[in-house]
Amino acid sequence: MTKVFNFSPGPSKLPQVVINKVEKAVKEYKKTGKSVLEISHRSSEFGELLNEINLNFEKLFHLPKDFNVLLLQGGATYQNTFVPMNIPKNRNLGCLVTGTWGKKTAEDYSKIFNNFDVFEARDRELETYLDKEYSGFQNIDFLHLTSNETIEGLQIQNFNTINHKNLIIDMSSDLGSYNFNFNNLSYVYAGAQKNMGIPGVTICLVKEEFLTDSDNPKYLNLKLLAKSNSILNTPPTMSIYVLNLVTNWMLEMGGIDYFQNKAHEQSKEIYDFIDNNSDVLDCKVENKFRSKSNIVFNFLNDEHNKEFVNLAAEKGIIGINGHRSVGGIRVSLFNSIDDHMFDYFMKYFKNYVIGIK
Repeated sequence: MTKVFNFSPGPSKLPQVVINKVEKAVKEYKKTGKSVLEISHRSSEFGELLNEINLNFEKLFHLPKDFNVLLLQGGATYQNTFVPMNIPKNRNLGCLVTGTWGKKTAEDYSKIFNNFDVFEARDRELETYLDKEYSGFQNIDFLHLTSNETIEGLQIQNFNTINHKNLIIDMSSDLGSYNFNFNNLSYVYAGAQKNMGIPGVTICLVKEEFLTDSDNPKYLNLKLLAKSNSILNTPPTMSIYVLNLVTNWMLEMGGIDYFQNKAHEQSKEIYDFIDNNSDVLDCKVENKFRSKSNIVFNFLNDEHNKEFVNLAAEKGIIGINGHRSVGGIRVSLFNSIDDHMFDYFMKYFKNYVIGIK
């Protein structure tokens, strides 16, 4: 059987060391006589797990003291309902839309929130919105944005240049891949299945002052969920267990600094190769906004896009076809894509391009 090199946009590849530990824990978890699949969310073992995750997040993200770690179900799509339901209706809410997922969020927000504005950004306009001097957000109490648009291959990393003090950020596809500070952030959320684990758990980093009182039902009540330390109801225990393993692995690898450097080096090599072969390849994303997590490009001849994906699969390289809405190629460089995997892909990529010239 051909070895598989998984460059999928999610659920993404897991580090083998994590898979090995999961396999062992499924048989027996820490000499408890039980599988990890049987561990109660009310048990002392699970309580220790949650405490360890909190400590790991403090270390990885230099989490400020006034931020809470909350682990929920439902993914980023659930957050499109959950977040606006926890903002007082007398406040103003806005969305900076840079791609498909931000647009979906804005559509959902508009069905819940009356005081709502959309700032639609194209590449040529985005720099204006990110300018510290831009004053168009000043009547907005909370501003939502998607840090990395996986379909368009567009990424915003420096949130502190945005002239707004209460950002809500969907970081589902790039949390854990670069350093950022929380100076003007109120709420960050991310499905774990890109850089941080497997589907089933959504990571929420919540500023204390964002926790307002509400009459929402329990699972829509952010303040109540935060106070419960993620066990108001039965959480996705297996996904949380894997999240803990991944955060331990990330710390052992050198923390966010290591993954930020890796993403920079790998993405630069691909983009340089694309730009140096512009007679057959095209990346439409403006350089300063090119994603380091999802490299999106096309062969100028569409037949080459299909052939490239099919031949890659024969060599064990999977998950590189572009999103069905845009086609082309998408190579996802999440944290688990090590140098061996990357070099294997680049060798194939370069040989293919040489072959069609």
